[in-house]
Amino acid sequence: MATVKDVAKLAGVGSGTVSRYISGNGSVSKKSAEKIERAIKQLNYRPNSMARSLSSRRSDLIGVWVPSLEGPYYHMIIRAVEQELRLHNKHMILANAEDAKSDADRRAHFDYLVNRDCDGILMSCSLQGTFELARTCEHFANLVLLNHQADALAGRCFFIDHELGGRLAARHLVELGHKKIAVITGRLSAQDARQRHDGFLDEMAKLGRSVPEDCVVEGAFSYAAAERLVSAFLDMNLDFTAVFCGNDKVAMLLISELNNRGISVPRDVSVLGYDDVDFAAYTAPPLSTIHAPIDEMARSACRQLLNLTYDTDLPFQERFEPSLCVRRSTAALG
Repeated sequence: MATVKDVAKLAGVGSGTVSRYISGNGSVSKKSAEKIERAIKQLNYRPNSMARSLSSRRSDLIGVWVPSLEGPYYHMIIRAVEQELRLHNKHMILANAEDAKSDADRRAHFDYLVNRDCDGILMSCSLQGTFELARTCEHFANLVLLNHQADALAGRCFFIDHELGGRLAARHLVELGHKKIAVITGRLSAQDARQRHDGFLDEMAKLGRSVPEDCVVEGAFSYAAAERLVSAFLDMNLDFTAVFCGNDKVAMLLISELNNRGISVPRDVSVLGYDDVDFAAYTAPPLSTIHAPIDEMARSACRQLLNLTYDTDLPFQERFEPSLCVRRSTAALG
């Protein structure tokens, strides 16, 4: 395997000149750079990544902090971020805070990324408060926040307009003629779930529809908890013809349990999801849902993190709008 000395000898320059060329630290004449580049190609030389990191004081590693890996939502984020990083020759270290029970536990997962010498960190953080996140930004400058909205952290927050998403859901079901509508929310302590739910209720009121309190059930994150929730929800024997679910995972479980109980979707009950994750088009029937541009949001956040961390100038946007995706799980009231 070729070394820096081998490259320097073939190029007819000093080893220090080769090191400066590889690291990008210090000046190298155009003539020397051309000789070094030819020698590198001829010898098929590959710089040692650890040595390059030490010389440049960069690891080329980006940390990604997520609160869970269950379900397709976070898989979509991780996939989008990894693909974007690969385009820019950067790599990812993942911290999954699913087992965190407190703020201290969540901070320990964050510190794990810091201690691995990540140049920048992307956090998906709808459950954290703005004050807590602002303190984290003070501690670690190269940080961007996914799925969080705060004016105080402008330029670092990347989010979907979930209030608009809730309004789109209300309009769709009302336009189909539904008057008796139930809701299974996300966890309302999460900023995105609260915005979505508030938008839905407000739009329903503007359209002259009300949602009784007993027809609103707060959701859960895990499949096991969501399955129990859906079963308990149907056992309540509420009077509804449509259900708006805070995410596609709950909507999928609801369709499955309705079918198990001999209730047809959408003939007897319309079911509307939220997110438009990968499996939404493959449920039976295919799921009508609110499309949240998750991939686009994650890629844009990643580009801004690269800008902050490596002084690049990649295009990005912070706010994304959801849209209605009608498939076959919702239908006009017959």
